[in-house]
Amino acid sequence: MSRLTNSGFYKIRFWITPEEWGEILELFKERGASFISTNYAKTPYDKQQVLQAYKQFYDYYAATEKATDYFPHFVYSIVLTVDQGMAGFFVRNEGISFPYREQWAVDELPSIMISLPKDIRIQAESGEGTDYTYEDIREHRPFTYKLYEELVSEIKNRTQLLRFSVLEPDGLQVRKPSVRISKKAAEQIRSGWIFNQYELVMDTK
Repeated sequence: MSRLTNSGFYKIRFWITPEEWGEILELFKERGASFISTNYAKTPYDKQQVLQAYKQFYDYYAATEKATDYFPHFVYSIVLTVDQGMAGFFVRNEGISFPYREQWAVDELPSIMISLPKDIRIQAESGEGTDYTYEDIREHRPFTYKLYEELVSEIKNRTQLLRFSVLEPDGLQVRKPSVRISKKAAEQIRSGWIFNQYELVMDTK
């Protein structure tokens, strides 16, 4: 039996430089964080390996020419043991679609999404066997939720909303995705191959 009292995910999407990402990851220092691949083997990685993977992912979009030997991909689970029991974040790349010449572009702009489940499974024994509920993570994993708030605050302090324009038959049209971008990241991707190839205009200053 299960009873759902809180569901969905807390999440934030953003695009920042590798140096800024490294500073964000410092929040996990001394918090018992483990970086785990989402593959079948659940391969563990250290912070430096995660930073190297992010730099490769970031550089793919910041480059002036599109690499043909790399598929952009960045996905990890960050497991925490700061509360009693386990909880954690999911970090993955999520593309930003946009139109080009009256159809959807083949490529997408990049973003990274950090998400945290709003609920956590609580198990208990009852006369009818195993019983469990999904309870509010803010109450049952308060330190994990506090860390999420710190992450969001740090990201928002370094970024602003992403705004860019695409060329439509009747002129430039502004796109307003729910994504934040840092000033330096905006400057670098503006000079990258994807903005040049698709004639995009960066409106975020």
